[in-house]
Amino acid sequence: MAANNQNHGGKRAGSGRKAETMSVRQLKEFERSAKAMAKEHGKSLQDIVLGIAYDDDAPRKDQLAAAKLYWDKSVIVAKEGGDADKYSGPAVFLPEKHPRLALVKDGDGSSSSK
Repeated sequence: MAANNQNHGGKRAGSGRKAETMSVRQLKEFERSAKAMAKEHGKSLQDIVLGIAYDDDAPRKDQLAAAKLYWDKSVIVAKEGGDADKYSGPAVFLPEKHPRLALVKDGDGSSSSK
């Protein structure tokens, strides 16, 4: 009977969960698990990794591996070619070449730089 019912209405526009990628879903699941384990054991993953990195009794290779793991996975890597580099140019301009002067409008709506 349900297969023949054509007047069920369908879903409303904008209803339901927002679409998210698999990586975002996995990251949320990982964070939930990490918080639960940190609460249970009293230490976060960062505490454990940094504890190994700073442990003077740990083998040197383990200290370096922990430091590299922490550095590679928790420090934001600056990449060239992004928005910050897009507008790089000279800091000093001749008055007729200054890019902001084209944005200044006279009272009649025309641009003041000519």
